[in-house]
Amino acid sequence: MKDIKTSRMEFTAQIIADYLKGEVEGNPGAKVSAFAKIEEGYPGALSFLANPKYEKYL
Repeated sequence: MKDIKTSRMEFTAQIIADYLKGEVEGNPGAKVSAFAKIEEGYPGALSFLANPKYEKYL
């Protein structure tokens, strides 16, 4: 049995955009394998912006 803590799912930005009926601005092949708060973001992590006070982290 796989240890769920060490297995990771990985999606491209394009796959996520297609699922959400959105569009990619940038590299559609960028790999995403984690979630992060926008202020703690790092390459490969997905964040979202809902409050304009966090725009400085873009």
